[in-house]
This record gives sequence, structure tokens and C-alpha cells, in this order.
Amino acid sequence: MRYLAMMMLGGMVLAGCEGPEGPAGPVGPYGPQGPAGNPGLDGADGDDGPTGPTGPTGPTGPTGPTGPSGNPAFVFRTDDPADYTRVDRAGMPAVATALITDDDLFNAGDPVDDGDFAADIQANIDALHTALDDDLNDLGLTPCATADCVAVAGPLVIPDTIKIDLTDAAGFPNGRLLDDPVIDATLALILLDLSPPQNLGTLIGTNPTANDVPFMGLFPYTAAPHM
Repeated sequence: MRYLAMMMLGGMVLAGCEGPEGPAGPVGPYGPQGPAGNPGLDGADGDDGPTGPTGPTGPTGPTGPTGPSGNPAFVFRTDDPADYTRVDRAGMPAVATALITDDDLFNAGDPVDDGDFAADIQANIDALHTALDDDLNDLGLTPCATADCVAVAGPLVIPDTIKIDLTDAAGFPNGRLLDDPVIDATLALILLDLSPPQNLGTLIGTNPTANDVPFMGLFPYTAAPHM
């Protein structure tokens, strides 16, 4: 009992004698920074919207005409003309075809010597009249006498060349334009009496009067070939 009392008294004495709390110590340094955390996951992508309809295709415009091809550079041969064999020549339309009996001999010759074929040409014109004069009369046309036809057509046929007089208007038989009806005019010269009221145009128009395709306004002027 005495011991317990003494212990309690001692505790009271010690409690009553405790001193004040001392000041706080300084704050210590921060520790090193820890590693960065893992990035968060991306959110899910949204669905693409539907593709809009394609607009209608406009009509294709018409294709314009094809222009003429450019001319490639041309290299002229320098061979001796004697190295070649002439196989054809033509000046006045249809002369070599209808009025010459030996075409090979005629084609091998030169225009300066075409007078050598005068008798042959006259004989063939006479044969044409024998065969056709009745038909010409039936058409209301007046055939010419062979000698008269030769007198009119002779200067154009012999020599067999295209004649050009630059002081006169262009057009067959003065030169030859693309749309000249040269065969009609040639037939009129060798078959018809062209004194008034008939004239060089008597037969012109009995055949087609124009090309079936218009000529071009630029070189090479002739229409594109039929394919």
C-alpha cells in the first residue's frame, strides 16, 4: 500500500517538473523526382462518315477536225536522172489515157517531142467521134468535125503539159484548180462544136459538180482521204 502511494506521488512529481517543447528542426531536402507515369490510353477513333455520291459526268464535247500533219524535212536525191526510168507522165487530163495508143512509148518521151504523136492523137479523136457522135446528137449536142476539134484542142494537147498564163484568170485550161471539172472540159474540147451558142461549159454539170467532201482552206487543201 505504502509502495503504491509512493509510485503515484513520484509520477505526479515527475509530471509536474516536465520542461517546454523545443523548437522544430529545419526541413530536410526533397528526395529525387520519381519516374514519369505511363501515358494514358488513346480513346477509340470514331467511324468515318459515308462517302457522298459521285456527281454526273458531263457530256464529251465534239472532236474538232484533225489539222494537217506537218511536213517532214525532205532530202532531195542527187542521182543522175539517167539512172531512173520514167513510167508515167501527164499534163492535159485524159490525153495519155484516151488519145495515145502506145502509152509506154509516150511516157518514155519528153513533151518537146509530143508532136510526133499528132497523127496518133488525131486518129483516136476520129475514132471517138465515130463511136459517140450519134449519142451526142441524141443529147442535143453538136459534135465537131475531127479537124476542127484538133485545131481547138491541139495547142492544149501538144505538148501534153498544163499551160499557165499568169496574166489570165486561173482555172482550167489555164492551170488547174482543185474544183475544176477537168474531164468534162476536156471532153467538150475534143468532141463538141464550141462555137456559139455552145461553149466550154456545155458538158459541165452533167457529172458531179463538187467534191463529196469540202476542200480545206489550208495546205494541203485536199480533203482527208476516205478510210
